[in-house]
Formats: sequence, structure tokens, C-alpha cells
Amino acid sequence: MNILFASHTYIGGPFVVGSHHLARELSKMGHRVFHLSTSVTPAHLLKMKQRPILDRFRQWWNLRKMNGGLIHGVPLSLVPWNVAGRIFQKTGSNWFVESIRFPKVSKLLKRHRFTEVDLLLIDQPYFVGIEKHVKAKIVIYRPTDHYAEMSGDFTVAAAEREIAGKAHGMIATSEPVLLSVRQYNEDVPAIVLENGVEFEHFSQGGPEPEELREIPRPRAIYVGAVDERLDLKALRILAERRPDVSLIVIGPHSATAAVSFAGLANVFFLGQKPYAELPSYLHHADLALLPLSDHKANRGRSPMKLYEYAAAGLPIVVRETPELLRRGERFLAFYNGSEDLVRAVGEVLDRSSRHAISKDEIRGAARRQSWKSKAESIVDFSRRLREAAETKKNMGAGVVKS
Repeated sequence: MNILFASHTYIGGPFVVGSHHLARELSKMGHRVFHLSTSVTPAHLLKMKQRPILDRFRQWWNLRKMNGGLIHGVPLSLVPWNVAGRIFQKTGSNWFVESIRFPKVSKLLKRHRFTEVDLLLIDQPYFVGIEKHVKAKIVIYRPTDHYAEMSGDFTVAAAEREIAGKAHGMIATSEPVLLSVRQYNEDVPAIVLENGVEFEHFSQGGPEPEELREIPRPRAIYVGAVDERLDLKALRILAERRPDVSLIVIGPHSATAAVSFAGLANVFFLGQKPYAELPSYLHHADLALLPLSDHKANRGRSPMKLYEYAAAGLPIVVRETPELLRRGERFLAFYNGSEDLVRAVGEVLDRSSRHAISKDEIRGAARRQSWKSKAESIVDFSRRLREAAETKKNMGAGVVKS
């Protein structure tokens, strides 16, 4: 098949997201895949010193040359979404897509032979209207978060409504996200397909990283962005109440976040690490942390790190959410509120010391959530959608004929 992703995060940057894994797995299955991610704009020229911005401009430049089974890149839009979104809300015309230039979106798709696709997967609402430039047999909207709540930009809701209204199906990464977008089209076939894991990558450890060697055990580790969705208050309480536990934080963070833990000798901010090195850090920890804050976006999150932690055999202490409770994973130790985190960590460490936690069982649960299986599920879902569309078309033709 020809499969086009209209995605939010570019391949090759500091974050590896679900569409990257799915694009890779679908390509390995023999499909031609084009992963297009959120455009750069002239406004980004003012931030060229930032590595991610520079990388995205390089991908835009190289996109004109790339070919093969998996093509990925970043287009250039002359009108940023913060302007285009308001215009779209009023007119229904998306200048973020229409202003793609050098080359234009139609020429870009033609150059890579993606003007006709078997499957168009949209997980970035900014790309609303791209379906006008590509003849897609099946269009699937794949929301991965409560986008409007996360960004505070409610022009995104108008874009989601438009995409959902035209999609043949929807695939959400959590039940709360699915319930949120179903309001835009209650009749469209829809499924929940949680974020998965590159199991082979995370299940294989490596030598202990040098910077971990001086950090005493037990080690509780968090990997991910340090932003408003992370409960720093809960982490600080844990560090204060359990000075015998080393808290390791891996991921991009502000100086302010690190300063807020000043004076606590058991907290270690190690910064961003390459995706390839993450398993080595996880395999030399004793438990994993997922301390979610009260941010609205956390209600619908399907954290990728959940099964990445599990593939490394780590028990996980996580803030309770309806979505994570729904999954019924035995390796999750839930807590409620900042104070309760201390209790949950203590219980997991106690069970570990008594060998009452099976790393093999945890890894087995993660294995069932491989990205390969997710890609196969998407292909199967799209096939069923296409069969239903063809049946509907044939029935319509029969009515006209009679």
C-alpha cells in the first residue's frame, strides 16, 4: 500500500512518538510510507539556533531528494497555524496547508508518488484539508491526546471536527481521547489502539552508564519531558521522605525545574539522552516512575514510556487515571496524590526485596504491546473500513441502477 502520515512530530528529533514507530513497522511490512510532520514557517527562522528548528529546516531541504520505502520530512508553510487556525475557524480554508511552498503540497506529493494513497493517517489537526490534495481510499483520524486542552488553542477543535466528519474511521490512543473526538462524528467506526513499545530495543540492556555508577541504589527513574504534565511537587516530597532512594530524571528540563530540588542530594537530573541509550539506563534502575500532575491533558494520555519501562522489566509507580486503570496491567502500582506516592514506592521496593515481583511477567505484558502488532491492527482496521466503503458504494450503485 501507499500510506501517508500527516503527523505532529518529525522523525529524527529528541522525541520518538507513535507515528514514527508505526511508519517504520509499516515500511518493514513492505508498504510505501511517507511520514509528513508539522511544517516549519518563516517565523521559525528567528529560532534557527535551536537544534530542533535547524533539524526541521534541514529535513525540509532534504525532502526534495529523499526516496525509498520510508520517506519522512518537514514541509514549509508560509502561514503559521496561530494565524491559519483563526482563519480556518471563520472560513473553513486552511492556509497552513494551502500555503505549503517550495514545493507546493500538490507537487510535493506528486514528486514522491503519493497523490493517490491507500491510507491517509492524520494525527496532527493542523493538516486539516490535506485530504483535498491527495486521493485517499481510506482516511483515518488518529488523535493521540486532548490536543486543544494541551495547547490551549481551541481552533484545533474546529479542525478536529472537520477531519472527523470526513474520516472513514478513527483510532484513538486512549478511551478518554476517543470519547472526546466521537462527539464530532458518532457514526464513524472507531477503536482504541494504545501506544506500544519497540520491545526488542527496550528489552535488551547494556553496560551500566558511567554517570549511574556513583548513584546509590535503590534507583527510581523517570524518562520524559519535564513540563506541566509532570508532578514535580510529588517528586520533591518523595525525595524528602525517602532520602535512601535515588531519584533519576532523564529528559529535557528547564533550569528552574532542577533548582527546585536544590539541597536534595538524592535527586539527579541527567538531561536528554539519545533514544538508543535509554534501555541501558532503565535496566540499571530498580523501579520506574510516572508521576502525572493534575493537568487536564493527563486524563487522556497513553504514555509511551509505560510499556518501554515494562519491556525493561521495571515495576511502575503511576498516578491513577481512569485510562490506566482500565488496562488492568498487574505491573502498575497506583497512587493518588503527592503524599500517597511515598507509600506506593515503599511497597514496590518492599515487594522487590522479597522477590515478589517477576520481571519476566512484566516483560511478557510489554511484549504483547509491540509496535509491530499495532501496525498489523491498523492494516486490518483499514482493510475492514475499505470493505465497508466498497459495500456501501456497491449498494448505492444498485439503488441507482434499479
